Amino acid sequence: MSNTDNKNSDNKNVSTTPAYKRVLALVALALIFGLVIAFLLVALFGGPNSKDVFMGLAGAIVAVPILFWLILWSAGAVFGRHTIASLDAGSSNKQHDKYGNVIPDGKIDTVVFDIGNVLTDFAWKEFIASKGYDEAMVERIGKASVESKDWVEYDKGNLTNDEIVENFVKNDPEIGDDLRKVFVNIDGIILKREKTIPWIRALKAAGYKVLYLSNFSKQALEGCPEAMAFLDETDGGILSYRDHVVKPGPEIYHLLEERYDLVPEKTVFIDDTKVNIDACIRLGWEGIVYKDYEQTKKALSAIGVKY
Repeated sequence: MSNTDNKNSDNKNVSTTPAYKRVLALVALALIFGLVIAFLLVALFGGPNSKDVFMGLAGAIVAVPILFWLILWSAGAVFGRHTIASLDAGSSNKQHDKYGNVIPDGKIDTVVFDIGNVLTDFAWKEFIASKGYDEAMVERIGKASVESKDWVEYDKGNLTNDEIVENFVKNDPEIGDDLRKVFVNIDGIILKREKTIPWIRALKAAGYKVLYLSNFSKQALEGCPEAMAFLDETDGGILSYRDHVVKPGPEIYHLLEERYDLVPEKTVFIDDTKVNIDACIRLGWEGIVYKDYEQTKKALSAIGVKY
C-alpha cells in the first residue's frame, strides 16, 4: 500500500468518527489532564491549609474517569454499540444490534456444523477394537454395521437398538453373536475434540449464530456426554433422530431454516461429506467440505467469516 493510500485510509477512519464524539473525547482528556496537573501542583507547593483541596483533587481524579466510563457504558447500552467502556475492547469497533450483540462483518451471519468428524471424532474402529477384536474382525464387524445401509436407522430414530442390531446380524449372520456383543450400546463411539468449544466460542464472540445439523442418534448422544458437551455452547440445531429426517434430504435443511429463521445466502454449512454440502448448496447456502481445522478456517475467511 502506498503512502497516499495510507493517508486516505487514515482520513477515512477519522471522517467516520462523528465530530461531537471527538470533541467529547478531547474535553474528557483535557479535564483529566488538568486535574492531574492541579493535583501535582498542590502536592508540591500547597501549604498546610491545602489539605481539603488536595483530597478533593485526588477524589476528582478517580471520580471523573469513572463518570465518563459510566456515560460511555450507558450510551452503548441505549444505542446498541459497544464502546471501550463495555469491557469488550475486541469488538468495540464493530457494529452491534440493539441488545449489544456483535453484528458480523460480511454477508454470512450463521455457521452451521455437522458433528461427526467435524466437531467430534466418530471413532467406530477404536470402539469395536476396544471390545477385544483384531484389525480383520474390526473391519468385518464394521462392514456389517457402520458401513452398511442399516446404520442410518440409528440416525432416523425409528427403530430400537435391538431392532437395528438384528438388521446388522442379517448382513453377516455368521458373526451375529459378536455384533450383538459389540452393539449392546454405543457408549464411547464419539470422542471429544479439544478445539470444538473454543472454536464455537470464537465464532459467537464475533457475532455469528452457531448451529448444528447432524445425522445423529439418541444412543450416541446419551452414551457420549463428554464429547457432546459442546451442544450447550451453540445456539441450537437439529439432531436427525429427533425429527426423523436425515441428510442429504432437503427436508432437514428446510427444517433448520424454518426453526431458526435462516437466510440461505447468509448461512454456511460445514460437513465432512461432499454429498451433504452439495445438497445445501442447491438450496442457496454456502458450503465447505471439512478436511481439517486450518483448511476450514481458511475457507471460512475466503467467504468473509472472520473470528
